Amino acid sequence: MRRIPAVLATALAATSLLSAPALAQPARSGQATLYELQSGGGNCSYPAPPAGNLYVALSPGEYAAAAACGGYLDVTGPKGTVRVKVVDQCPECKAGHIDLSRTAFARVADPGKGLVGVTYRPVADPRVGRPLSFRVKEGSSQWWLALLVIDHGNPLTSVEVKSTGGAWRKLARADFNYWIAESGAGQGPFSVRVTDTRGHRVTANRIRLSPGTIQRSTTRMY
Repeated sequence: MRRIPAVLATALAATSLLSAPALAQPARSGQATLYELQSGGGNCSYPAPPAGNLYVALSPGEYAAAAACGGYLDVTGPKGTVRVKVVDQCPECKAGHIDLSRTAFARVADPGKGLVGVTYRPVADPRVGRPLSFRVKEGSSQWWLALLVIDHGNPLTSVEVKSTGGAWRKLARADFNYWIAESGAGQGPFSVRVTDTRGHRVTANRIRLSPGTIQRSTTRMY
């Protein structure tokens, strides 16, 4: 297969014509502190912390208005490497400063240090082990819909919904990680089409307009 020249690859990536998997994800040097979620799943709105309490909060720039939510990082420190899920934003963190759960911090450094130098990189196609789940936000109706996608592995780029016989409608991501149809999408049930940063696209069916409940599908992203 013909190789794309490096200069052309860079230009294509900048215009989103080259898929993310074609480009290497270099490790970033930074620093880590530790914290504990007070309730729920942080700014990403997940109902609970991930299994094992291995999670991370990112600086506002890296959180990117929830674009990083649900992705994973491999973080390496003096004691070793840990894989963590992005669930939160650290408002006071500068670029390169990540806030690890206490459990995750202990895997890479002595928690007594409080601050440690680390390197970290995004994980491509992390093993999640569960199919997609969906949560319709309280207050949703046929006239306003907010939908949370759970257990997708890579960060998401697009969520679309349609009712039976209808057309696909793109939702807009809020900075608290729900995907919103301001004018609603009907009474459901819905088909939900999900696309991630690695180009995976799948469709889950029969998602009900059932606010406040987690609906587990049989659909996996990859």
